[in-house]
Amino acid sequence: MFKRFDVHLISNPSCTRPVNELDEQDFAYYDKDGFELCRAEQKFYRAMSYPINDPILNHTCWQQTWFKLENKSDNLILDHCMFLCRSNFDQAALEQLKKLKTVHPRADLLIKTRPKWGFDFALDAVINSEVFEVLHIEYDSRDYDTFTNNMLNFDYRVRHTNWQDAANRIYELRNQWQGLTGFDQNNWKAKYLLGWSKAEYTEKTI
Repeated sequence: MFKRFDVHLISNPSCTRPVNELDEQDFAYYDKDGFELCRAEQKFYRAMSYPINDPILNHTCWQQTWFKLENKSDNLILDHCMFLCRSNFDQAALEQLKKLKTVHPRADLLIKTRPKWGFDFALDAVINSEVFEVLHIEYDSRDYDTFTNNMLNFDYRVRHTNWQDAANRIYELRNQWQGLTGFDQNNWKAKYLLGWSKAEYTEKTI
């Protein structure tokens, strides 16, 4: 049902190489919660040849396709399933940022950035010409061992769950979640299908 792709999972993602031509605007719109990269971070990541060119969600970040739906005859729609990563800054890159923050104070945000890893899975289905969300979960962690353990567990669930059956069950129980607002719908489905208490587990980057 799903095709699995290898992702670039490393335990110590770090930007160590300095870059040229950084100005104040490059540090604008720093993402303190997720994986979106400001322009300064993009320049550092490119210097390290980190994979930031896969436009899965029209975002610029370290994101790599993890699973894709193989059987197009099913009524399932895998909107996205990807691995994400955020890097810290060290060595020459860190020294450059320390000097820059006296001129561009927001460079301090990059200095404080800690590595974290994440995955995001969003599956929809079509029944009776109606598109609905089957499951949308996001998980990230700043602890590499905790993350890899949870990623492997979810990897197993993706490969061994009958998602057609899961979609049918979610649809049949729609009277229990359709009236919920916002993320409460996601939480209900994550609890029902995975046993998770909530659909999103996220950590700050600083």
